[in-house]
Amino acid sequence: MTTSIQSLRSKSIRQAKLKLDQHRELGAQSPLNIFEVADLLDRIRFSEEKMNEEPQGFALILN
Repeated sequence: MTTSIQSLRSKSIRQAKLKLDQHRELGAQSPLNIFEVADLLDRIRFSEEKMNEEPQGFALILN
């Protein structure tokens, strides 16, 4: 189950980064507003933190 959660988080990070890349390329023509961009950045940061914490937590459960 943890691998499926990690793959969902990885997919979420990839999609958020793709949207941010598109926003960066479009510049002023981008349909995203500042709040949507901030939300994407928060999602990336939160997901990456969770991915870094999970293997350590899993190792503690096994010990």
